[in-house]
Amino acid sequence: MDGILLVNKPSGITSHKLVEKVRRIINNPKVGHTGTLDPLADGLMLLTVGKATKILPYIVSHNKEYIAVLKLGYSTDTLDVSGEIIREKEIVPFDREQVLSVLDSFLGRQKQLPPMYSAKKIDGKKLYEYARANKEVERKPADIEIREMELLDLKDDEITFRVKCSSGTYVRVLCEDIARALNNEGCMKQLTRTAIDRYRLTDSCTLEDIQNGSYLPVSIYDILSDYTYIEMEDTSDVRNGKPICINCQDEIVFITHQREVLAAYEKDGDVYRCKRGLW
Repeated sequence: MDGILLVNKPSGITSHKLVEKVRRIINNPKVGHTGTLDPLADGLMLLTVGKATKILPYIVSHNKEYIAVLKLGYSTDTLDVSGEIIREKEIVPFDREQVLSVLDSFLGRQKQLPPMYSAKKIDGKKLYEYARANKEVERKPADIEIREMELLDLKDDEITFRVKCSSGTYVRVLCEDIARALNNEGCMKQLTRTAIDRYRLTDSCTLEDIQNGSYLPVSIYDILSDYTYIEMEDTSDVRNGKPICINCQDEIVFITHQREVLAAYEKDGDVYRCKRGLW
C-alpha cells in the first residue's frame, strides 16, 4: 500500500507508539507521520505508508486546527495537566468579553518560543530530553501564525476554544499565554486535533478500524494536488533522473503519468532537476 492514512490518535500514547502499532497491523515497516501530537492529545494524524514516506517534506507545513481546553489556577513544567505544578494562583475573575478580546489579540503572525517539553531537536537531542535531565537550553522563537480563534465554552476555571494555526504552533504555549493575558496562571487540560489542511478528523479511522481492514487510504496523487502536476507520456528521462525542460515558473512541480506521481522536480535556472523519485 502506498498512500496516506487519516488516523484518530487516542489520548495516552505517543505519536511514535501509534506509528509502531500501525506498522504491525498492516505489516509494513515504511510508515511515517507528518507531525507529532502530545501523548495527552488525541485527534487527527496523517500517516504516510510505502512510497508516500518520500513525500513528507512536501506535506509537513499544512495548517492545523485544534480544540483545546485551558485549565486555570496553576501552571506546570510541561504546560499541560500531566506535568508538575510550579505555580498556583487564585483565579482572577473575568468575563466573556475579556476572553474574546484576549483570543482576538493572538490572531496574526507572531513569534513563539518552543517549550522545553517538546520533540523539537537542538544539537541532535529533543528538548524534552534536556528537560528531563533538568537542563535548560537556549531556544530561538519560531515564526507562527494564528489564523482563527473561537471561544466554544467558558467556565470559572476552564476555557474551551478552537484555533486554526500554522504548522509548528504549540497550543500548550498558547494556553499559558492566554491565561497570563487574563492575569491568571493556566495550562492545557485537553487537546484534540480536528483538521490538517483539508482533511478532517471526521474522515479518519481508528486503530480498531485498521485492525479490521475498515479504512481507505488517501492517494499520493490526491494529497499533493495543491502542487502543479506535469503529466508525461514518455517517462524514461524522469525515471532516469534526468533534467527536463518545462514551461513553468513554480519552484517545485510533480511529474505524473496516468494519475501516478513519479517524482518531485525543482527549478534550476532554465531546467528542472529531479529532487526526489517516488519509485
